[in-house]
Amino acid sequence: MHKATIWLTFLLNACASAAYREPEVQIPTAFRERLDSLAPPTQPSPDAVPVATTDTAVIGEYWRSLGDTTLIRLLEAALAGNLDLRAAEARIRGARASKFEATLDFAPTVIASAGYTRQRIASASFPIGSGSFPDQDIWDAGFDAIWEVDVFGRIRHGVRAQGALVGAAEEDLRNVRVSLAAEVARAYFELRGAQELLAVAQRNGENQRRTLQLTRERLEGGRGTAFDTERAQTQLSITLALIPPFEERVAQAQYRLGVLVGRSPAEVANELNAVAPMPPLPTTVTVSSPDTLIRRRPDVAAAERRVAAEHAFVGSAKAEYWPRLSVGGNAGFTSDEFGDLGGDGTFRYAVGPVVTWPFLNLGRVKARADVARSLEDEARAGYDRTVLEALEEVESSLVAYRTALARVEQTRDAAEASARAADLARLRFTGGVADFLQVLDAERTQLDTENQLALARTVAANAYASLYKALGGELQ
Repeated sequence: MHKATIWLTFLLNACASAAYREPEVQIPTAFRERLDSLAPPTQPSPDAVPVATTDTAVIGEYWRSLGDTTLIRLLEAALAGNLDLRAAEARIRGARASKFEATLDFAPTVIASAGYTRQRIASASFPIGSGSFPDQDIWDAGFDAIWEVDVFGRIRHGVRAQGALVGAAEEDLRNVRVSLAAEVARAYFELRGAQELLAVAQRNGENQRRTLQLTRERLEGGRGTAFDTERAQTQLSITLALIPPFEERVAQAQYRLGVLVGRSPAEVANELNAVAPMPPLPTTVTVSSPDTLIRRRPDVAAAERRVAAEHAFVGSAKAEYWPRLSVGGNAGFTSDEFGDLGGDGTFRYAVGPVVTWPFLNLGRVKARADVARSLEDEARAGYDRTVLEALEEVESSLVAYRTALARVEQTRDAAEASARAADLARLRFTGGVADFLQVLDAERTQLDTENQLALARTVAANAYASLYKALGGELQ
């Protein structure tokens, strides 16, 4: 009796499974970095070549507030045709099928069979008597069925685990959508930034070409030097050399967008040849509280669902400590002649309960339960890491966007001042009150600052796209 009590205590402790509770993590009450409120752009960008789309509700105010219809069409096209999305949707279908398969374990398993056997019984098996047994034909048709009664929750926990994995797959799909939208926006901003850099080089090239022509005219009129002409030619050649790399960047961004929308890169590139400016960006953004925003992010929600799945798998593994109760049976027809199947005397059946218990293999059961518990611990650690990384991403994205906007403002002032300085230098040189070195220096400064402004705008736009991903695709 004492030994039975010990075994019962061991089984109860081994099978004890606490109810699932969502992992708890320390999340601050407010973000350190802030952009106080949402301010829409002051002016929309011009329309561009349309891209075929499918309506979707995924595009929110975050992108529509920019007023760039080409960007919206690209986002909608990507959400309708991107291949990564198709793969994520396929994973959801697979997870749902796995859950349905697990649910079927509640129902009996029925297998139909039919067969033919020709046999001979060895006479040596029956020493009494003489002679040999004749060969026999056996025709058999019927079905076998077994139904496990889920007394201790093994099947129930398995279904819960598969349901949680379905939730994780659905959150993974949402995460792919958010990441895809951010990637499309980044590629689009790279395209507009490269087009602006190309335009800056071409515009400065035209200015420097006029300057070169002026030095040649002054040289022919006896008022200039060959040295000034050669320096003007050098500066023009350096500027023109920037154009091919910028053309390459434009083409690469176009091709990248083609892949993201799930269409031929060259086809989409042809639709995006029209030049348009970078869309104006909002200067401030409102975000939800850290606890609400972080838990709503798709990667965090997916990690939580995986914790729930592993917890349920632990319950299923612990249920193996207890006996399994099943009801089995079979029925059919057996005859030595095929034509007699189904006739009188050929029907057979058997039915009865079956109890199985791995009494002598409890060590293996415990090992499997320990593995399940370790996987749950791993999933909880992964959840905590995901939350911390999400907090880091939001804070980093907020500060990156804020500083990028500040850089744009400062660089814009410098670019405008350098353009005015270059105009003044050319006027002074034409009037004979300044040497050509001042013109060259002013034109180099103008080219550099306008390039820096184009790059700063691209960085700020990319930071806006990264902020969208950090916020999980939501503002509130």
